[in-house]
Amino acid sequence: MFRNNADMSERLYKLVIVERQWLKLAETTYTDPFGKTRTWETVKRTGNKKGVTADGVAVIAVLQRTLHYDCIVLVKQFRPPINGYCLEFPAGLIEENESAESAALRELKEETGYKGEVIECTPALCLDPGMSNSTTHIVSVIINGDEAENTRPKQNLGEF
Repeated sequence: MFRNNADMSERLYKLVIVERQWLKLAETTYTDPFGKTRTWETVKRTGNKKGVTADGVAVIAVLQRTLHYDCIVLVKQFRPPINGYCLEFPAGLIEENESAESAALRELKEETGYKGEVIECTPALCLDPGMSNSTTHIVSVIINGDEAENTRPKQNLGEF
């Protein structure tokens, strides 16, 4: 294992194979701790947004209503890589100069119609470091289902 990023950066060579609007596929050649040269394929996010602490957010939202059990809010989305639907936490990319908390509330409103209150936000996490450098904050949100604005929520989905 490398001791720090400075040690590692001296041993990396990156070749971009293809770059598109949102992602790029790169091949990274590096020297492992035993001196062996290895190659690794990676997916990286494109663009360098200013004032953001991670690429995106995932929202663990709990809907609370009087006389009902608490519910976790999930969204059903078609995902082309698997050619099928997934149940997922509401999630999305953080916009330039946007906080993780604001992005989480925005994504929750867009994808579910619910308005909530942030309870907790993790540090930036890398959820699939064997394949990608993408980072995410996991944001816990409580939704008061008894509030008028949360009784009949309507999604406000964008193009994607």
